Amino acid sequence: MAKTVRVGVVGYGGAFNMGLAHLNSIVKNKGFEATAVCEIDPARLKVAEADFPGIHTFSSVDDMLAADAADLVIIITPHDTHAPLALQCLNAGLHVVCEKPLAITSEEVLAMVEAAKKNNVMLSTFHNRRWDGDFEALRKLVKEGLIGDVFRIECGHYNYGEQKDWWRSNKDVSGGAIYDWGAHFTDWILNIVDDDIESVTGFQVKNPKWSRYTNEDHSECRIQFKNNCVATLTISFLSMEGRPRWRVLGTKGSIVDAGGSFTVKALIKNREMETSVPYEESKWDSYYKNVADHLVKGKPLVITPESAARVICVLDAADTSAEKGGVPVVPAMP
Repeated sequence: MAKTVRVGVVGYGGAFNMGLAHLNSIVKNKGFEATAVCEIDPARLKVAEADFPGIHTFSSVDDMLAADAADLVIIITPHDTHAPLALQCLNAGLHVVCEKPLAITSEEVLAMVEAAKKNNVMLSTFHNRRWDGDFEALRKLVKEGLIGDVFRIECGHYNYGEQKDWWRSNKDVSGGAIYDWGAHFTDWILNIVDDDIESVTGFQVKNPKWSRYTNEDHSECRIQFKNNCVATLTISFLSMEGRPRWRVLGTKGSIVDAGGSFTVKALIKNREMETSVPYEESKWDSYYKNVADHLVKGKPLVITPESAARVICVLDAADTSAEKGGVPVVPAMP
């Protein structure tokens, strides 16, 4: 890599101010400079110019690539555009970070992984929540073996109410409701259970009265691992009754999310003991710290293209299974 890594973003839309957040996070690393913004909305380009005086702005990816304005591109656009934009940038020899989800079909993510290998460039997805304080605490508790061998994981978000009427609730664009927070949960699950997947089963419900959007309103994904562990993920807008964000069962105990901490029960010298373990501190900037260390110092990439692709292959299999009435599907894997 050059001494200075030039960073560009594709998409500087106003939702969540994500373009600004991504660039602010990565330029905290020495040698990384925000140099380009590509955005179809002229008003948002003016915002980018105010946020980063002197930055180069473009209204098309073709123009940005032709100008050779970046070495690393961060894609922050609707889900169904991730694959074509990433492939265009990867094949132009640029490193790519994609907002999650990496894409919405197995075919797309496998093509992206192959393109990164072919062009000898980095591909990753923005799983910054791998450094969430609750997940960090949970993963450590599991690895310590206090609850024995994990055989059941239940997790998800439970809410009741119509989804916002925008592209994120358009299934053709978003991939479905489970592709949003479900991408983070699936990444977490696959980093708790280190085993091959035997099959994935999906279940979906659409409230017919909520017809302004096409996303399903209740989605479930059941992952059967070959070691007989089962993980169930639920993303629901139809749950008037909530459940803990995490419930993990092991052969010697359990871990249940209590909000701000985990309640841990375990057998200690054949006695059932209970304790509370607080969340750790979230360190979201660690994602781009690792990307920077990988590109500049050659350190291992934490969120590899293969691990990001596995998440999508699972979600795609769950969606396919739901469409087939819950038939188990063997996910394609990189």
